[in-house]
Amino acid sequence: MIPKDDVPTKSSEQPHILCKPVYVFSSRVPSDPVIHQVIHAGFQAPYPYPEPVLHNLRRFFVFRTGTPSCDILEQILKKAIETTRDELISFFGWRAYTPEGPGNYIQMLKNFETTGISSFRSAPIIIIITEERRFPPVEQESLAFAVSHLWFSATFHHLGVHLIPGISYLSRRSEFFSLIHLPTGKYAVAGVAIGYPHEELQENNDSPAGEPDVSWVF
Repeated sequence: MIPKDDVPTKSSEQPHILCKPVYVFSSRVPSDPVIHQVIHAGFQAPYPYPEPVLHNLRRFFVFRTGTPSCDILEQILKKAIETTRDELISFFGWRAYTPEGPGNYIQMLKNFETTGISSFRSAPIIIIITEERRFPPVEQESLAFAVSHLWFSATFHHLGVHLIPGISYLSRRSEFFSLIHLPTGKYAVAGVAIGYPHEELQENNDSPAGEPDVSWVF
């Protein structure tokens, strides 16, 4: 039996930081010191490797939207997304558009051709994180740790964050690694758009999300 003092209250009764995605940003640009603090939180995230790791396995690249380098990054990402779309269509054929197929996902990838990637127009900052592949191959889990730590820190600094669609496909693009001056093929990639939320245009998602489905297994 759990002691009464240890019985948790409902999550709605607990003070917490709600890290919900933000898709509409203000024109205010976060300062360099704030961005550095957010990145440092991601840098401090634990590695899931069984032994100590080198300090430079995880790297961070900050792009300001509207700059030539960020425009190049967007074009590279669009090419990576288009390549993935074509590969899916080639692999699945007519089965792609059956109920079990990835038709909706393919259509979403196609939309980027005409609309572009909204993150590069709405957010002031794009942060790309790379992590060198090692054995065992848990770099994606490690990047997830880094993104979650970065996200909590950003929320603490009143910033909004959302994941950029298709960003992991950059790990297959040699022109991306030329842009950031790293060797091709050695790194997994993650990335987020970040900035101050637009108070008037950001959709109101403050309604309660309900309680999580939790099973206590003893």
